[in-house]
Amino acid sequence: MNVFQELHPVLQEILVSGLKWDTLREVQEASLSAVAKGNDILVLAPTAGGKTESAFLPVIDAILKNPSGHLSAVYISPLKALINDQTERITALANRAGLEVAVQHGDVADAERWRFSSGEEPDILLTTPESLEVLLSGRDSKKAFSHLRFLIVDEIHAFVETARGVHLRCLIDRLSFASENHLQRIGLSATVGNPAELLAWMSAPERKQKLISIPSPPSKKLFSFVVEPDFSARINAASDAVRGKKALIFVESRSLAERLIEPLQSLLPHVFIHHSSVSPEERKAAEDSFASGGESCVICTSTMELGIDIGELDLVLQFGPPLSVASFLQRLGRTGRRGKPAQMMFILQNPCELLISAAAVESAIQHKSESLHPPAFAADVLVQQLFLLLKGSSGLGKRQITASLSALTPFSAIPQETIAAVLSFMEEQGYLARSGDLYLTGARAEAEFGKSNWKALLSVIQDTGGYLAVLPDGTVVGTLDARFVAGDPGRVFTFTGKTWRLLHRDDVHRRALIEPSSAAKGIKRPFWGGSGSAAAVSRLLCHSAACILSRGYTLLPLPEAEAEMLEDVIRGLPDDFVPGKIHIRTEPEVNGWSVVVSTFAGETVNRVIACLLRQRLASGHELRITPFAVRIFGFETADAGYDISRLLLEIGNDPGVFDELPALPDTVWKFSSCLPETVKKEMAKARYYQADAVREILSGLDF
Repeated sequence: MNVFQELHPVLQEILVSGLKWDTLREVQEASLSAVAKGNDILVLAPTAGGKTESAFLPVIDAILKNPSGHLSAVYISPLKALINDQTERITALANRAGLEVAVQHGDVADAERWRFSSGEEPDILLTTPESLEVLLSGRDSKKAFSHLRFLIVDEIHAFVETARGVHLRCLIDRLSFASENHLQRIGLSATVGNPAELLAWMSAPERKQKLISIPSPPSKKLFSFVVEPDFSARINAASDAVRGKKALIFVESRSLAERLIEPLQSLLPHVFIHHSSVSPEERKAAEDSFASGGESCVICTSTMELGIDIGELDLVLQFGPPLSVASFLQRLGRTGRRGKPAQMMFILQNPCELLISAAAVESAIQHKSESLHPPAFAADVLVQQLFLLLKGSSGLGKRQITASLSALTPFSAIPQETIAAVLSFMEEQGYLARSGDLYLTGARAEAEFGKSNWKALLSVIQDTGGYLAVLPDGTVVGTLDARFVAGDPGRVFTFTGKTWRLLHRDDVHRRALIEPSSAAKGIKRPFWGGSGSAAAVSRLLCHSAACILSRGYTLLPLPEAEAEMLEDVIRGLPDDFVPGKIHIRTEPEVNGWSVVVSTFAGETVNRVIACLLRQRLASGHELRITPFAVRIFGFETADAGYDISRLLLEIGNDPGVFDELPALPDTVWKFSSCLPETVKKEMAKARYYQADAVREILSGLDF
């Protein structure tokens, strides 16, 4: 069948005359065919591989063939910036077909927002989960979404493993309930390790599903590595690499981005910064810098990792090792377009970082990427959905509440007794009230979440308490951590490559008044804290690094100096080292002995193992954690490894061992204060302490 000939004539004309396309890409043909047959689809394709058109061509074709005059498709993105980037492209395509597009997210001016009451409905809505929640929670939502036929989720991999992903999955169910049509779901993603499971998460067992995975054509990729212990030497290497080029410098934290910008600005003419705490204007300036004809360097976190179109880059530079194969692939995909080889440089501090970086490249060569798994036991999101259910109602009974929550896919397996326990606890704490057999929102819920028409319920992202940094004229510079702006006014600090003085902290409105400063001494750098586990090297990367060490060499053609660094690491391992097994060895120190527990399981798992060991060891032992191992110092004899082996075996065989771990504060997850301790403890085991992964690792204990 000629897929192009099956398209609506108007769409054919747009493609031929408007876009000058004389053919469709393989991924677009496959998507058109699968959607026409009623499938939910997940499209996996490389950056610049035509994914966007793979989603919108089937949607526009279907609307043209069967127009309803109502909202027919919703596009959801994880980032407002990605929506802004895609809007012109999507609107141009839709408008040529006579279709209207509306954009709805937090940065859209109130006067420009689409409202149900306006009487005019767009054909396609571009939004975020939080802004969609505003619309779906409205009084007229069922009517507004009743003609919906398509749901597109872009960069779906960015959602799955977060509470925000659980919220998204609830929204998918609620849109399906509101629509009178069969709501087809279209997911767009980069490479993932378990695409079939990702498609099943977005779809449902009884629905038709089609995975569309188009491998990227073979292309040349150029990698280079610089290993320098000295920070200044690494800065100079980065400056030399990007000078005269259009380049992205990726880092793994906002703090490191801020640390880099000042020295690089002193060495290069056009340096910008892009991360979640700088203002939208600052981020926009960074994105626009690539549209100029000259050189430009943008220091960024993962905010530039997703599908924002920044055109053709000369180089991607990774400052420090990547944390995952998926992240590495996303960043690599930013370069190497229009037939040019992709170029990526790693600037690293030590052989360990070199090993992780080599493991990322090897994994990509072997077509491996991390598997994604939705959060287990998302009771925090259940509370959000409960409040949304009750908000504005005259009260609901326990049976109706339980049925409504259980109908949402993420909560379908939660026992009714657990939901009943949550309701009972929330009533005790004043978050719920009773009127006969009906539950209502309580006074405490009104006080904590009810401000600004219950705005707090729109998102499951925990508010980390940031302070908006503003100038006296009202210009917003960005957001600073509450702990950083604590203390007396007068602090001088750098932010976005400029020097500022803190004038006043407004705790009521959470604003920090700042002004430019010319001070040269006593300058601080900002820091930010987050909720949940800290970012860490993935288990897949750690396992791939273990495979390199076990093999005795890397498959990459490293320069001689870097190859010798890895050889030194390899020589330090026991001859019987096997990936997937815990290896324990004792090593001499200046004073006594240390025990190295090599897990290659990543910092998160190793942190939990260290915590459990610390509770069983006598005082005086220092523990250090890396992605690869836990090292315990302070032993007097060389046979200390046997004692550690015994303790690990004891931990692995104790079914209640995770009850020993510290309780988590309510700041870790939003709505945690609404949950009983037993529920929070189960959430902590599954999502924070990763109990299943720890048990799996301990089962590989090798004596």
